[in-house]
Amino acid sequence: MKRLLLFLLSLFLLSAFPNSSDAQASFELFEGEINESPYKVAVPENRTGNKVFFHVHGWRPAEAPHEANLDPDDPFYQSLLADGWIIARTASTGNGADHETYTESIRELKNWIQTNIGSIELTILEGESTAGTLVLQIAEESPEIADGVIALGAFVELNDPASESYLRAEPEIPAVLMSNLTELDDPIAYAAKAENAPVKPMLRPLLRPGHVNVNHVERYDALKDLISWIESGNYSMITDGTRSVPERNTRTVYENGSIINQITNIDRYFGNLELGFHPDEFAEVGIEQGQHFIMEIDGQQRDVFYGESYGDVEEGRWIAFPHANDHILVARNYGHAANTANVNIGDEVKVQPK
Repeated sequence: MKRLLLFLLSLFLLSAFPNSSDAQASFELFEGEINESPYKVAVPENRTGNKVFFHVHGWRPAEAPHEANLDPDDPFYQSLLADGWIIARTASTGNGADHETYTESIRELKNWIQTNIGSIELTILEGESTAGTLVLQIAEESPEIADGVIALGAFVELNDPASESYLRAEPEIPAVLMSNLTELDDPIAYAAKAENAPVKPMLRPLLRPGHVNVNHVERYDALKDLISWIESGNYSMITDGTRSVPERNTRTVYENGSIINQITNIDRYFGNLELGFHPDEFAEVGIEQGQHFIMEIDGQQRDVFYGESYGDVEEGRWIAFPHANDHILVARNYGHAANTANVNIGDEVKVQPK
């Protein structure tokens, strides 16, 4: 009887929690260059129409790789592919923040998709940081490119027309402004000035500090609400965008007042480290925000400030803070943490109170 119960339980678990590889959507990846702008386009096999989602990256250092990065294992992209979305990325003609050139690269890639994949029925642009500003400029100046935009952590300049971040606050298509708690002044000012705009924007604050400190659930829900707005014409001008991510097994090891995990990801463009710890585990060993802690990797110890965002420390100093995906992010303010520490994904990390 006991064996039968265990067998039935295992069947239930398999059906309730399918293997992640089985859940991944199948797709075809196209990549190349258009007028020196690298691109990648993922086309799902299950698409029923041609809905295209562009993610537009923000400023990158000149020495960073010039590429259109598209990670199909990203849970946000997996959700889009499973829903039948075509995902498009372009890196424009070079790193930096040339908005005019970047806009043309987006337009050219959209034309390529229409020529080579098929007629597009819906186009959404999501931009982060300086590209959040860019997609708002497109909503104002080139609304024919997209049906709606999502601006993550956009920089907003409402007074100086010569600024790269200048915006008139006159979007002509649905625009969602999603920014963290410590950066809400800009989107609020934009929304206030856009009171008489052709299409009033939606404010979607994230109730945590930081800059583009957002997780895949928040991005997916923002997209769903934007699509509902486009289809129905109805929306709320302000909506809390904050969401939690599913719980995970961190596999953190506790040892004599310290905790041990590993580097789970490294940002290719800025060198920031993602550590596998959950923020609650820092609190459990007595590491609170506003304090310093010791981080040890391969015998090298570093003094790190545990704060809220990059600007909490002087240029070149080490900073750590909770990320929206319930990991810990470690960076050097205006520095490259991975190169400085000479580390790799999978390296063991030990942290302890200072």
